[in-house]
Amino acid sequence: MTKKETLKPEISKAINAFGQNKFEEAESLCQNLLNQEQDADANHIIGCIRMREKKYDESISYIRKALEIKNNDIGILISLGCAQSSIKNYHDSISTFEKVISLNSQISQVHFYLGEAYRQTDKFTKAVDAFKNCLEIAPDHLGCQLILGITYEELKKFDQAISFYKSCIDTYPDYIEPHINLGMCHLLLGNYSEGWKEFEWRLKMPLEIYKRDFNKPKWTGQDVDGKHLLVIAEQSVGETFQFIRFAKQLAMEGATITIMAQDAVINFLKTQKWIKNVIAYDGEVPEFDYHCYLISLAKILEWEPKMDTQTFPYLNVDNPKKNSLNEKSTIGIVTTAPKELSNYKQIILPDGALDNFFDSEKHNVIDLTKFDNLDDLIYTIDNCDLVITIEGIVPHIAGSLNKQTWILLPAVPKHTWDLNYKSSSPWYPSVELFRQELLGDWSSVMSEIEKRLSNV
Repeated sequence: MTKKETLKPEISKAINAFGQNKFEEAESLCQNLLNQEQDADANHIIGCIRMREKKYDESISYIRKALEIKNNDIGILISLGCAQSSIKNYHDSISTFEKVISLNSQISQVHFYLGEAYRQTDKFTKAVDAFKNCLEIAPDHLGCQLILGITYEELKKFDQAISFYKSCIDTYPDYIEPHINLGMCHLLLGNYSEGWKEFEWRLKMPLEIYKRDFNKPKWTGQDVDGKHLLVIAEQSVGETFQFIRFAKQLAMEGATITIMAQDAVINFLKTQKWIKNVIAYDGEVPEFDYHCYLISLAKILEWEPKMDTQTFPYLNVDNPKKNSLNEKSTIGIVTTAPKELSNYKQIILPDGALDNFFDSEKHNVIDLTKFDNLDDLIYTIDNCDLVITIEGIVPHIAGSLNKQTWILLPAVPKHTWDLNYKSSSPWYPSVELFRQELLGDWSSVMSEIEKRLSNV
């Protein structure tokens, strides 16, 4: 409660039960009270329980009932703002958090919540101001230091971003996230040595794949000739396609390679003759000499753009559908992505962005997002004359197959797409990059794509 008041016995018991994660008991106590009378605290507690259950609409309904009785209760208002943010109703959550601040401006976490709501609506300057207000009240708020670094990166103020990531690390050296973000920022800026070093902190994340004990030494650069190396794919299928080139490099140096990979990619990897075994994460592991996580190969091999160690394509497709006699150019397109991606809003194209860009007499257009089966997607990409895509797994599949690919990138893309390369990529010679000039503005990119398509 935010005010000093005598609580009803039922509410005191419900708060105690809630604090002990006895949510059914807490709700029962509150509901019994509500059967007798309307009570702000009882509605608020049930609203918090619904929020925990991710039943946000119900949560907001209960919290609003509480506010009908206590319309300026700071604790209830904060819960409302959090529930509104949870359903991505950031416009209303901003209003709610601003009301809380007008009542009490000294609650650091509310400034943090307000900053994140502003950030989610691309109001980055206001987000920075809110985060700074949070840090004025609570200078050691590590989460705020981290998110302020991320916000500065989104504003392309990379020096400030790096400064805040390092500030987090100085305050708490074992804080995993700022190390990872610092690594990605370095990679985006082309500082590969520092980038790979900091990005290794991902291995400390509390994920099952990183907790596993393989009972054999890690590969750290030892001679691989005649040795059996277990390479563990990690993160998304896109990273598997991007970094597997390094496993192939070791195979060419005499290593026997076993790949432990995501289920979706296993069948395809089994067709690569240089790979001895491909197994699932829960599969039977053959005898081996060393193990290494796939992305770590880049660090150990000290990869950077000036190194010329790959040939393209570095993955091959035995594609029975290839060599079609279709006289039209086959163009695969990707304009949207799964909504659960953290950068979804930044990478997707506006609805209908490519409409009317294609000539039906010249172009056979395929929506590559329609394929649920990865093998079918790979074969289809291999049949394309051109791929036009946003960030995601498709650029990495197409790049690994050396397909002509146009990638449409936001102003601040994922760390793969080194900002030192305006229109090309050191990762894939067949790729051409089309970058936003202004954050959130695709107009110049679309204009260039439309012009270029007239010659395809």
